Amino acid sequence: MIGRNVSSLVAAQVATKAINLLVSVALVRWLGVHELGRYAYVLAFCFPFGALADFGLATLAIREASRAPAAASRVIAVVRRVAVSLAAASSALMVGLALLLGHDAVVVVGIGLCALASIVSALTMPSLVRLTAREQMDRLSLHRVAGSVLASAITVGVLLAGGGVVALLAGSLATSAVMWLFARVLAGASGPAPAIPPGAGAALLKRAVPFGLLMAGFALYYRVDMVMLEWLAAPGELGRYAAAYRFLDAVIALAAPGEARRLLEAGWRPLLALGLPLTVGTVVVAGDLVALLFGPEFAGAAPLLRLLILGTLPLFWVNVANHALIAGDRVWALVGVYALSALVNVAGNLVLVPRFGAAGSAVATVVCEWLNLVLVVRLLRGAFGVTVSGAGLWRYLAATAGMLAALRLAHPLGVAPAIALAAAAYAAALWALGYTRSADHLAVKRLLAQ
Repeated sequence: MIGRNVSSLVAAQVATKAINLLVSVALVRWLGVHELGRYAYVLAFCFPFGALADFGLATLAIREASRAPAAASRVIAVVRRVAVSLAAASSALMVGLALLLGHDAVVVVGIGLCALASIVSALTMPSLVRLTAREQMDRLSLHRVAGSVLASAITVGVLLAGGGVVALLAGSLATSAVMWLFARVLAGASGPAPAIPPGAGAALLKRAVPFGLLMAGFALYYRVDMVMLEWLAAPGELGRYAAAYRFLDAVIALAAPGEARRLLEAGWRPLLALGLPLTVGTVVVAGDLVALLFGPEFAGAAPLLRLLILGTLPLFWVNVANHALIAGDRVWALVGVYALSALVNVAGNLVLVPRFGAAGSAVATVVCEWLNLVLVVRLLRGAFGVTVSGAGLWRYLAATAGMLAALRLAHPLGVAPAIALAAAAYAAALWALGYTRSADHLAVKRLLAQ
């Protein structure tokens, strides 16, 4: 059952990321630098409010419903009421703030559409919680893939019809509404509404505080740079930065199953095997890659991509560690990590963006990613006694050197064939250096067999 559920979620992640990457390329090319910047700003502005609307209620509800299946209906009913109320309040707050800041009509309308989508997401949440608590991951994966396909189809349709930022956000709202109805169908009838005791909503919200603050910290940390770029940098800087970030968003998110210590100790080197060639290769071919994906208008995004990709390795490791720390009930400690990182990110943007533009924001982001890694490693040592070993790292360094040689030799063929040949050279080098007989490979096989 566990293996099937994990396989369903991983397959859904791969499918949705592949679809989203293809549509992102079309989106960037169609909107151009300035409209992409406006679109990215609206999404970044609304992102923290979406975190406030959720406030960790979904995570808490899944945990409570899984622990006590008999009480699941009552928990979900309470969550529905609280989530819709929070979404309505945060939506009103984001629209009101947009008006106070004097944004133009397109931005205000776009933020209003995002506000409505937040309320629809709150209505969808109970059905997704029910599916997760029942361990119906195949249906949950179907919902994710269907949502990605529908969103992509609507996006492509809007672009073909010549639509802009408002039309794209209206399409996202329509997607959310359809997926709300689809989630209800997948979850099935919920039965008669259970009685909700007085004060149950306030009690649940109080218990959700650490999860909510963690989500708010995530949201501020990962999107405050785009908001500050719009406020502090020259026109066009945010558009180029957003294009570079679109490539990073294609990185597949990893999940951490149980036995956190064994996973973290055994898994960091395989993650290095994935992240090291991705980082080094992107630095080398960033210019050609940006030109291939987004066109010459976004040539200025190549230096930004070279900077931002340097945060990939800590992002890989921290992503796994975060899941383990949450599972180990170290949520408040993570809240502190991301609160500090958000403050450092804001300070870095205030200092660097006026002088260096989007490059300054990229530097602040990368510094914060490595800061997160340092802080999270300290937490891991205290929580799980995790130790790391550098045994076998020479294989990845040697294989990466072989990959770079292949990349240089194949460059005259064009960036796409060169990348394919370089990836094949990396895999062949690992095989020739005995990777398939190494402890790292055995660890990966054991983790995938769970």
